[in-house]
Amino acid sequence: MKKILYIFISLGMIITSCDDLDVENKAALPQEVVLEDVGGFEAVLFSAYESVNNFNYYGQQMMIAPEILADQMQIVQFTGRYETEYVNAVNAGINIWSDRYTPINECNIVINLINDESVEGDQGAKDVLIGEAKFLRALFYHDLARTVGYEPGREVNGFNLSAILRTEPTLGSANADDRPRATNLEVYEQIEEDLLDAIQRLPEVGAGTSAVARANKTAAELLLARVYLYWGRNTEAADYAQRAIAGDGSDLVDAADYVESWDDAAFNFHPESVFESDLQVPDWSSVDGANNSLHSLLMNNTSGSQFIITASDELVQVIESEPSDVRSGLLNTENLGQEFTKWQGNKGTLPFQENIPILRLSEGYLIAAEALGPGAGDVFLNTFRAARGLAGGVSATVDNVLREKRIEYMAEGHRWYDLKRLGRDIPKPAAADVDPVPYENFRILPRLPQSEIELSDDILVQNPNYN
Repeated sequence: MKKILYIFISLGMIITSCDDLDVENKAALPQEVVLEDVGGFEAVLFSAYESVNNFNYYGQQMMIAPEILADQMQIVQFTGRYETEYVNAVNAGINIWSDRYTPINECNIVINLINDESVEGDQGAKDVLIGEAKFLRALFYHDLARTVGYEPGREVNGFNLSAILRTEPTLGSANADDRPRATNLEVYEQIEEDLLDAIQRLPEVGAGTSAVARANKTAAELLLARVYLYWGRNTEAADYAQRAIAGDGSDLVDAADYVESWDDAAFNFHPESVFESDLQVPDWSSVDGANNSLHSLLMNNTSGSQFIITASDELVQVIESEPSDVRSGLLNTENLGQEFTKWQGNKGTLPFQENIPILRLSEGYLIAAEALGPGAGDVFLNTFRAARGLAGGVSATVDNVLREKRIEYMAEGHRWYDLKRLGRDIPKPAAADVDPVPYENFRILPRLPQSEIELSDDILVQNPNYN
């Protein structure tokens, strides 16, 4: 293979080796890398990792939009942000379509090219990087699939188109091509294939350690469990959820420590995290944080915070319905409403900075509970509830599991997706003064970027009823 020069669209992280998690100064990174050894491919992969922090991905949008599109949040100061999502206006869906294909391509470069005989480096290190790239590609496609299309078996009027599948690298305009959208089943099958392979390649690491800044075996198992749950394959979902967790609650934060576990000053990585973004000083300037961080939009205790969104009255009522729930300590009463103190923005030297947990072990307990259902799933639901200060004896019905997920993942972007994957209508808070969104309504799916539809010469099909 001839030497390939890869030019970063956005600066990525470079680390010293596959086993050393200390990152170098990202502010001083080069913008191009020659792909001739493991280090070059690692730099490309870490550009994909870096994209997870983007404000239009997990840095903000994926955490807030799925909550405010449903019944979790209400706007208390109208500044133009999330106002159309709040009332579920046409064209107000989650927009990650354009943002994900560059990091998917970076994963494709690693997966397809790193094993060329001309690439110097240890084969074991290459195998781990392939596993990491497949995990990330699966995460990106999972988020695309659950956003832009219906889940398999939940189609409306037979519409089954999902994301565009690209598994080969695009190294320049010469080999770029327009492609149609794959079916939802084809995308889910690709995600499954990637994660099953990643599980075989990735190392086991401890939850809450610095190692969870990178893909690992437990994270891949937990993500696959979630994918199977969305897919309606409950037997496999329960199986992989149980592989990821201890099952007896020993891997969950004690009730007495739960609120403090969200303090980045005390815990750099959340004790239950198995995959978490590692935010550093060069990632966000203080202006970026003040304008765009979760802390700024959802809290009011730092100078420059916008504090425009609070917990909905309905969410507060659900939490307060069981007074012993320690998670109520993550809400704080402000003049404008209940702020989410989960996002404290107190990591490092700049305000507004914090890591963002993306996969936590608690989800494994709730996946197992829902997938197994009443009876077999009860032990997982009640073990989880005990870790949050709640009484046992609760049946693992879908509604009971959804109640726990609604509270556990408030301001973490699960609510809309959980309702959508179950084919349910989307409730709205009374404060929004709009009707629930029926599952059959076209607004359940977002509009794809019209510019891309036109540039594809109509190869790319728009979601239904967007004309």
